[in-house]
Amino acid sequence: MSPERRTYRRHDGQLMVVIAIWAAGLIFCLATAGRPALALTIIGPVGPLLYVGGLTASVTVTPSEVLVNNIFVRRRIARSLLVPPVPDDSFLRLPGDRLVDVTALSSAIERRTDGHAVRWLRSAFAEVPALPDDGRRTLRPRLENIAIAVAAVGTWLWDWNLW
Repeated sequence: MSPERRTYRRHDGQLMVVIAIWAAGLIFCLATAGRPALALTIIGPVGPLLYVGGLTASVTVTPSEVLVNNIFVRRRIARSLLVPPVPDDSFLRLPGDRLVDVTALSSAIERRTDGHAVRWLRSAFAEVPALPDDGRRTLRPRLENIAIAVAAVGTWLWDWNLW
């Protein structure tokens, strides 16, 4: 891995089991349902919502900034503004005691902090040399995840009208 950049993506075993159960249920419904389109619209959107809610979270440490990809927002924060998280804490601290939630450091289902992920982030702060930065931070919506969620919920609403 490059010494200039470290990325951690949430790998939640429980969530992977839930997605596998969803896929098996979807296949079963499509194979046995009299109206496969109805089964697809009822069960189909669950998988993309599980994906958006769990596997898209990540955190990247670079020499000048930390990029935090949560479910619906992306934050770019200058390294000079941040303090590495304390053990068993999934938040980064900003000046003025403001906290930034790092979704990738916690479990998607149980919402508990993953100690391995926090240790990874602390070591990434130590291993990636910090450079002078501009001290800025940005907050932007993750439009692709919002679009997936809106499409999934829209499919359910459309299906509701078919009944």
